[in-house]
Amino acid sequence: MLLRELHKQAQLEGGAVYMLNGNHESLNVSGNFRYATPGGFRESALAAGLRGEDLQNIEKQKQARQRMYTPGGPMARELAKNPTVLIVNDTLFAHGGVLKRHVQYGLEKMNQEVSLWMRGLHNADGSRPTPPFFATGDASSVMWNRMYSKEAFTPYDRFCVCRQLKATLEATGARHMIIGHTPQTTGANCECNGHVWRMDVGMSGGVLNALPQVLEIYEVHGETTVRVVTATIPCLPQRRQGARNVF
Repeated sequence: MLLRELHKQAQLEGGAVYMLNGNHESLNVSGNFRYATPGGFRESALAAGLRGEDLQNIEKQKQARQRMYTPGGPMARELAKNPTVLIVNDTLFAHGGVLKRHVQYGLEKMNQEVSLWMRGLHNADGSRPTPPFFATGDASSVMWNRMYSKEAFTPYDRFCVCRQLKATLEATGARHMIIGHTPQTTGANCECNGHVWRMDVGMSGGVLNALPQVLEIYEVHGETTVRVVTATIPCLPQRRQGARNVF
């Protein structure tokens, strides 16, 4: 896998490449392929060793994807290596968003439970683990939460969201939260005085085909500086209308 190889290369230079599990990873491991493309089914079939007529058979493609992603399957075990929540220095990363009750439950406990489920291992009592509720159970779970991602807050919304964010960050000791999950039609942006950055810019051709953007966080004379870096070439030739380059 490309990103695993990039991680190895980054480690040689003193860096790292981390990946997080989000709602689409959990959907696939749950056997829900409603967002999978025909190309995704074909790739699963190829990885499973299908060739010739079998490779063109839709039902066999579906069966191959099921075997790849079912808990304990090759792709599920690969995804099990990824955290659901990650803290690097003073920055908290999650796909949808972390709430204070998630912190109280235990972020590392949640990471371990997601990994156990994806690896298809058994609990201490011999039962099979289920997807952890706080990680992926409902619209307020870490993978599905959109509380911090709304682009048009009312003043009251902003007050409530920023208060929740402040409590969450204080509980973790982090200064910022970086999230994805909800495509931002105006590109990468922040809320709550820069304490939450919404980084799903919809760069996929199936979403907004936006210019790729990354968030750069670095220190200058002890002060943390954050800036958005925007690519000059879109993922696909047709760039969306109204995309901005500087934030």
